[in-house]
Amino acid sequence: MSSDQVVVTEEWVLGPENTPFYTKRWAPKNEEPKACILFVHGFAEHINRYDTFFNQLSSPPYSLHITGFDQRGHGKTSYEPLSSTSTQVSKWKEEGKHVKLEKNTKRRTGGWAKVFPDIEWFVKRESQLATILNKKLFLYGFSMGGAEVLAFATRSQAPPSPESVELLSGIISGGPLIRQSKPASGLQVKAGSLAAGLGLGNMLIPTPMDYNHLSHNNETNEKCKADPFCEQSGSLRGVADMLNGGISLDTPAIWKSWPVDLPLLIYHGGEDNICSPETAKRFGENVVAKDKKVEIFEGMYHEVHNELSPTPENLAKTIAQWVHARAGVSAAVEGGTQPSDTNSKL
Repeated sequence: MSSDQVVVTEEWVLGPENTPFYTKRWAPKNEEPKACILFVHGFAEHINRYDTFFNQLSSPPYSLHITGFDQRGHGKTSYEPLSSTSTQVSKWKEEGKHVKLEKNTKRRTGGWAKVFPDIEWFVKRESQLATILNKKLFLYGFSMGGAEVLAFATRSQAPPSPESVELLSGIISGGPLIRQSKPASGLQVKAGSLAAGLGLGNMLIPTPMDYNHLSHNNETNEKCKADPFCEQSGSLRGVADMLNGGISLDTPAIWKSWPVDLPLLIYHGGEDNICSPETAKRFGENVVAKDKKVEIFEGMYHEVHNELSPTPENLAKTIAQWVHARAGVSAAVEGGTQPSDTNSKL
């Protein structure tokens, strides 16, 4: 799986709790990458939805090395998991490794108690690659993943450890789910949290969504709607932690707990009907990071990377320029235009 400019590779890795995770890498084919990025996807989706956008970020002149993984309960990790007869499983067992095969785990994420050890494990893994390549490592998340990467840097207790956070040269948070644009009722959230606490955390509930709110791009909206990996449901524990955890980020205590020397880029669609852009702006305005930037793409919906051209191209340039500047890349990013539909703040 490759193009003239990008090499794309798929791999199953044995992650935390001996769980197989599906991963995918995008890397420039004919030159060294300028930086490394670990990507964390959103709720009810998977990393293959980013193939077009990441091919652009990995192509010259941006040349970023990007690794993504399907989280627990999502994508191939849980919808097409490895079986006992899989070649990779047999290889691991021959190496004396114990393999915990996923069964009936669709949308059953285990909540934040599983999310942060998983992200930390991948951060450490990608840091080893970045060290070999002598490149900086950045953590990038979108939507649910956008909130998770913000939380990753501000946890009061491990995981992650402070040493793991220090492996990062910056964090990118796209359309973070801090608060919903149209919040679920407090009673619903409390009821879900209570049920999860009573041992019903793996119970699945519907999470209906208007796919037209994703972007102005009908083609990608319809593809998402038809994608069996994007079915709109979630476990009580996963949904409760996603919503409550997001809300917990909208507090002075979290803003003050950000590592002051860890750069932060937040971007958001100005007309996002799924995740609140106002809340993301408030986080950016109040977080104590010395190096921070909030980029609002006015008039755009939730999935800025899937909007109609030239918005995805402008987003790619915004991300690449920001990463290059913090990765010590001296050459300016060429190509594209400065976003005319973007309001840059901070």
